[in-house]
Amino acid sequence: MNAPRVGERVILVVDDSPDVLRVLGELLTPLYRVRVATSGRRALRMAAQSPAPDLILLDVMMPEQDGYMVLSLLRSRPACRDIPVIFLTALDAPGDEERGLELGAVDYIAKPVRPAVVLARVQTQLELKAARDALRDRNARLEAEVARRAAENELILNSAAEGIFGVGVDGAINFINPAAAAMLGYRPEELLGKSASLCLFRGDGDGPGAVMPPPGGEARDREGAFRRKDGDALPVAFSAVPMCNAGLQLGAVVSFTDIRERQRYIWQLERQSNFDDLTGLPNRNLLRDRLDHALHHCRREAAALEVVALNLNRFKSINDTLGREAGDELLRGLAQRLSEGVADADTLARLGGDEFILFGRGEMVGAGLAQAVLKLLAEPFEQAGREIFLSCSIGVAVYPKDGENGDGLLRNALAAVYQAKGVGGWGFRYYAAEMNARSMELLELENDLRRALERDELELHYQPQLRLADGALFGCEALARWRHPRRGLLPPADFIPLAEACGLIVPLGEWVLRAACSQARRWQDEGLQPVVVAVNVSAHQFAAQDMVELTRRVLGETGLAPRWLELELTESVMMSDVEALVLAARQLRELGVALAMDDFGTGFSSLSFLKRLALDRLKIDQSFVRDLDWDPDSVSIASAIIALARSLKLAVIAEGVETESQLALLRECGCEEIQGFLFQRPLQADAFARLLSEGWPRF
Repeated sequence: MNAPRVGERVILVVDDSPDVLRVLGELLTPLYRVRVATSGRRALRMAAQSPAPDLILLDVMMPEQDGYMVLSLLRSRPACRDIPVIFLTALDAPGDEERGLELGAVDYIAKPVRPAVVLARVQTQLELKAARDALRDRNARLEAEVARRAAENELILNSAAEGIFGVGVDGAINFINPAAAAMLGYRPEELLGKSASLCLFRGDGDGPGAVMPPPGGEARDREGAFRRKDGDALPVAFSAVPMCNAGLQLGAVVSFTDIRERQRYIWQLERQSNFDDLTGLPNRNLLRDRLDHALHHCRREAAALEVVALNLNRFKSINDTLGREAGDELLRGLAQRLSEGVADADTLARLGGDEFILFGRGEMVGAGLAQAVLKLLAEPFEQAGREIFLSCSIGVAVYPKDGENGDGLLRNALAAVYQAKGVGGWGFRYYAAEMNARSMELLELENDLRRALERDELELHYQPQLRLADGALFGCEALARWRHPRRGLLPPADFIPLAEACGLIVPLGEWVLRAACSQARRWQDEGLQPVVVAVNVSAHQFAAQDMVELTRRVLGETGLAPRWLELELTESVMMSDVEALVLAARQLRELGVALAMDDFGTGFSSLSFLKRLALDRLKIDQSFVRDLDWDPDSVSIASAIIALARSLKLAVIAEGVETESQLALLRECGCEEIQGFLFQRPLQADAFARLLSEGWPRF
């Protein structure tokens, strides 16, 4: 037989009677594709062929295998069990039909067959089969879609980075994805069927109530903590959505994320906004908050509060010389020392740079805090095997006299700092109202000073230095003066501290050194008596630049022999890098330049330091010379300095000699050299040249 056409229904007719086969074939062939089998055995083979029959008309009474046996065998075979079978039978006993229906027959057609009945029942069964097949195919597609979606959902759950688990109304976990299990430190199977309360919350009551939303409600974007298997708390952000069916809540789906990293980030942001990264101290933001809180208490209690501001002296020079990393290490060391050593402060904060703030409640607490700070800074700091001394200027502002709010107190305490800097920079000052006016004046003066070098407003005056033994003029000290366009001739005290504070001391100091060396060489070229010219070098200059290289370069450019130059170092130079200073002093001596210690006795010199430093001369500070006429202590100090200089084989010179009695006492103490108004005020270069050309009247 030819294969059926696409869409054509196939009917298998099974009967051992050729007449029945012929009748049914002629009846059905115009409508269907008909196959015939004359025995049960052949029918079983043809039913298994492809395509399978859509309907089988099966004779009940056949030799060898009757219709009942064939039907039983068809139903036992998976490929054939769903083919509908209509029995053909001449039997009319009710028991025969029941037996066939029990075995799975769908209908009976009695013999002899009636065409209309056959066609109707065949069509009915084929339509039923078509409907069943369509339903089966649809169910198969639905099941496939369900399986696909289930697999997809499982893949999503298993691939999701956030943790997801479900709980039933009894609180038992009924599903959990790998991410959730991993975050909680479990394997998924360890949690399935377990109580969420006991596993994730240790029964502390925060879990089920927090996770299981109320009927009809949801828990969105909550924060809490789950307990990991190891007992550690896991901070999480979670949402819980109810699972409902027909209005009945069956449980909840919980999704959560680990927020430890977010919390760390928030903590870092909060710390950065309130604490200084370098020192760990409160910053300006937290200081303002604490100060406002303290002021609120002081207003309520009518109590006093004092704000102490401190600013390191010459710290920029230390940074420039030793490097920012070393400077940062010193700031950290200072912060630690202040934190541990200033117990009376309510708060210690860093404003930035080298500025720190302390405040405390009570009368005169600021003075105690300032003195504690100064005492702490008297000890050196260790930095890479070096001893570094730090000094600071301190200003104090008092509530309510100097300000009603935190900003005003801070501003005025800083104004007092710069007032302290202006008078030497070591000590503390209480704020006075006129300081703000002075601050404006200093700001204006600073702006003028920045242009003074460009406008050639600076000049040098020279004060003679004499030997007492023979009265000879052997040298001079070069002293800077500023011919200000509005203020007139300003002495060094009016602008040198300002230059140091605003960073102009380095270019100014280089100008002084070059101008002094050029002038000394010019006098020699004019045939005048050669004299040693002494140039002051501040600690800022020593810290901010290579003084050895600068001196070598200036001497080379001006042509002055090194033996006609003396550099005067202040004792505050020792508060910078001691080892670097000792090395530089040795190199300057090797260059042929003389070194003197200026203002000796007013600072922090130690005998061991003087022994290591390659000095030529000590200079007795004028504060001791000024008091010789009436202060026995000053006489004793001058005598001790002179004796010390002799023991170290150093020359000694006294500055600021103004009276005959001072001169007599210095002679009596054995002083070798002097300078001061008693002999000559500082002179401009041309006047000093006339002094050299006319000769100095010996005394």
